[in-house]
Amino acid sequence: MKLKLLEIFVCVCETESLTKAAAALGLTQPSVSRSITTLEEHFGGPLLSRTGRGVALTEMGEAALPRVRRLLHEATVLSTDLREFGRSPGGRVSLGILPSMVQPMTGKLFPLLQRQFPRIHLHIMEGYSDQIKEWVATGRADIGVLARYKPRHWQQGEDLVCSRLMLVGPPDCPYSSPEVDFSELAKLPLVLPASPNGLRFLVNETAERLGLNLVVVMDADCPAATKELVRHHDCYTVLSPEAIWEELCSGSLTATYLVNPELNCRISIITTTYRPFSRAAREVMRAIRCIGNSLDQRSP
Repeated sequence: MKLKLLEIFVCVCETESLTKAAAALGLTQPSVSRSITTLEEHFGGPLLSRTGRGVALTEMGEAALPRVRRLLHEATVLSTDLREFGRSPGGRVSLGILPSMVQPMTGKLFPLLQRQFPRIHLHIMEGYSDQIKEWVATGRADIGVLARYKPRHWQQGEDLVCSRLMLVGPPDCPYSSPEVDFSELAKLPLVLPASPNGLRFLVNETAERLGLNLVVVMDADCPAATKELVRHHDCYTVLSPEAIWEELCSGSLTATYLVNPELNCRISIITTTYRPFSRAAREVMRAIRCIGNSLDQRSP
């Protein structure tokens, strides 16, 4: 079985047409049809069925397609790795990352990679945890950096940073002590991410358990907008220290740890199983772990 036959099969699946696949591959339509027939004879069953609009996957084709894609990608990675053996790793690596981690992580990740692995091309996509998990699961992202507010409910991944959540307020915030009871949130105008969101769920669930009614004056999924409202309009929010590190250092925001109960957030890293990991992706992972360790060791 030749890899070229598998490439033709994938192209037909993606275009849903023998004719369109032939045009995309620079082949004739009969040649593409013969290739599919050869594959079907090899596998012992039909992979595609003809429809009025083109072709559709059979049950066997549905089972074959993701495995064929993985096989082709693994062959590509093998070829690239061996050709570049002894050279610095290179290529495109896609990273899905939380908005709250863009500031503390990417500012360190980019110069580190430029210095050590200039041939790596990093593609950063900002999103929330559920989006990032989907990107990683489907192969759109090679690596995901996301938040976990409850005990682990998926097996994949590893924790990078463990943070205690903080009540964040304007520079003249009256809460000057290192800790503040969660019950104080019921007295304040809050800006929180819109549901569904892990942080919002945790805050709402905690308030409900304590019999508190929170006043959320605005839903804001953008950390920059949230911090702007808190800084200039006497609002408050709940964030991790990593999300406000620069603002705390400059004094443009203040923060105090929540207690009774203490709320925690774990920043985790996950990797795709949709395709094999490249050398470049492994180096990006190593760099992210290094940055995560440095973040975990500092305190506000």
